[in-house]
Amino acid sequence: MEISQFSDYALRVLIYAGLQEERCSVPEIAKTHDISHHHLVKVVHHLAKAGFLDTFRGRGGGIQLAKPPETFTVADVLRSTENLALVECLPPREGTCCLSGCCVLKGALLKARHAFLTVLDGYSLKDLLLPRTALREALAMSPE
Repeated sequence: MEISQFSDYALRVLIYAGLQEERCSVPEIAKTHDISHHHLVKVVHHLAKAGFLDTFRGRGGGIQLAKPPETFTVADVLRSTENLALVECLPPREGTCCLSGCCVLKGALLKARHAFLTVLDGYSLKDLLLPRTALREALAMSPE
C-alpha cells in the first residue's frame, strides 16, 4: 500500500507548520521540500478547508496550524486526503461488483483498513514533532 503524494505533502506541510513558532509560507515550504509551489497551494487549500490549517492573506500572511498538534492524528489527515475505499465495493463507493454478496475479500480489506487507521490514530501530529531539534536541522530551520 502506498499513500498518495498529496497525502505525503499534506503531512510534510503539517510537520513544517507544527515546528514553527510563527506563520510560515507556502513558498518557503515548497523550497525546503523541493515541491512544486502550485501543487503545494492545492494541498494547503485542502488542509485549510479540512480545518487543519489557518491561512492568512496579505502582508504578514501565511499559514499556521488551526488547532494544537495533539488534537489530530495522522489517520485524521489521511481520512481527509486519501480515497480509503481501496476497491469498488468498499464504502464510501459501494459499487456494483457481482461478487459483493459472497466475497470474502471485502471483509478482509475492511479489517485491514481498520487496522491501518487504528495504528495511525495512535500518532498525533505532536508525536511526529517530538524529534524537534533533528527535524529543524533536517529542514534547515534556525534552532529554537
